[in-house]
Amino acid sequence: MFTRMIAVLAILLAGTMPALAKRVALVIGNGAYEHTIPLPNPSNDAEKMAAKLRSLGFEVVAGQDQTYTDMRRSVMDFAKKAYGAEIALLFYAGHGMQVGGQNLLVPIDARIEDETSLDFETISVDFIMRQMSKDVKVQMVFLDACRDNPLARTLARRMGPSRSGSLGTGLAEIKVEETGGEGSVIAFATSPGDVALDGEGQNSPFTSALIRHIDTPNASIQTVMTRVTGDVYDATEKRQRPWVNASLIGEVFLNKQAAPAAAGTEVAALGNTATSTPVPNQAVTNAATAAAATAQPNLDWEREKLIWEAAKSSDTVADYESYLSAYPNGTFADFARNSIKRLQGGAQVAAVNPAATAPANAAPGAAAGAAVTTLPNPQAAIPGTAETEAALGWNRTARREIQTRLNLTGNNVGRPDGAFGPKTRAGIVAWQTANGLVPTGFFTASQQLLLTNQTATQYSAYIAEIKRKQQTTSASRSTTTRRNSQPQRANNTQRRNGGGVNPAGAAFIGGVVGGIIGGAIGR
Repeated sequence: MFTRMIAVLAILLAGTMPALAKRVALVIGNGAYEHTIPLPNPSNDAEKMAAKLRSLGFEVVAGQDQTYTDMRRSVMDFAKKAYGAEIALLFYAGHGMQVGGQNLLVPIDARIEDETSLDFETISVDFIMRQMSKDVKVQMVFLDACRDNPLARTLARRMGPSRSGSLGTGLAEIKVEETGGEGSVIAFATSPGDVALDGEGQNSPFTSALIRHIDTPNASIQTVMTRVTGDVYDATEKRQRPWVNASLIGEVFLNKQAAPAAAGTEVAALGNTATSTPVPNQAVTNAATAAAATAQPNLDWEREKLIWEAAKSSDTVADYESYLSAYPNGTFADFARNSIKRLQGGAQVAAVNPAATAPANAAPGAAAGAAVTTLPNPQAAIPGTAETEAALGWNRTARREIQTRLNLTGNNVGRPDGAFGPKTRAGIVAWQTANGLVPTGFFTASQQLLLTNQTATQYSAYIAEIKRKQQTTSASRSTTTRRNSQPQRANNTQRRNGGGVNPAGAAFIGGVVGGIIGGAIGR
């Protein structure tokens, strides 16, 4: 019975992960320009990209051949929908320009007659990215806007030689800034300062490659962009190389799928090929063990959790043993072994309070707390309340850690600030619900321990990255301090030597001053 239950749960679970995340995209393609050379492909680029993103579960705000007013309205609509999203994505195809290091997107009705036009007829990329940073975990920006732009040349002539130097070719590099989420991916159709090709087909080389690879099953966005870069470089005969700036604390998948258990599991490869690992024709529990070694970590965790919940609900020795046969070193392995001991010995082995004494009917010779595992038994855990959370004695630093770990589990609570407001409480409820706990929005000691174990690897990587940034900042400040101290030492030396005046000069000045004062006294 339990074996069949595992098979059903695994089938139901497959393919459900991508639908859980809120994904929002802004897709704009401008080609029908009224006051400069039109572009044939951006409208097609935007149409195909919007369709592709919808197939990946994105809520898409799309626009083609938009005026300045249209673009402002689209950005506003996108900003409202993107608030609190797991992934917020911007795709733009059309004319763009950089002025003074700032990237500007050009609506179809722009004239760009002078510098004043820049503020009232273009949309800044920085402005759009600010709308993508509000409680968004991952930001993605794809700009196919590096085409040769006659409007930029017109503006350069009217700016004059002294100021036209601030008008660059192509787009300017965008620095990735810390937003409190899991990071950003910024991609240009070509390198900063270079001009991209519009393409001879219905789509540009960059957009064609992006559409071809972005929905590759179980390929991280880092892998996708590596393949896109290679395709564009080859398609343009090495004249165009896309530029990607990514800062992510982990891999991000836009099309995560479960590999078929019976046919084999696809193993990710660096190139375009993939190997296949056959799965032995064994019992379903052994197949689950084999799948655990190759399936994607999130899917594997969800499957194990469902199997554990099924065993916990039946609360029989046979079902706990079935879980252990599938996951001998699983997250709940100690729980299962303790439950088996409890059922076989008629005693509750695990306890919520590690300091609790052994039950009266425990095995002879058991010391107080000797049978208690380092992880509490979920069945013995009580619902969290304000009192149970207060008893943990968290300071602000500890609360920031909890918020960080919740973010790492995929439950976005915003930038860790140590204050448990409504967004943090909602994240706790979501995490408790996902783990089969009573969703109260408050922690217990056992729940804190479970969260800590779930995020051990991700949190270690997060802390390592923070320390690296701190060391870099500290080294930079140390260098600046040494440079600033050199003029100070020189000034001190001058003051000790009378401000730089030699002794003979000082004596001469002293004599003159003394004579003046003496004459004044004599009169």
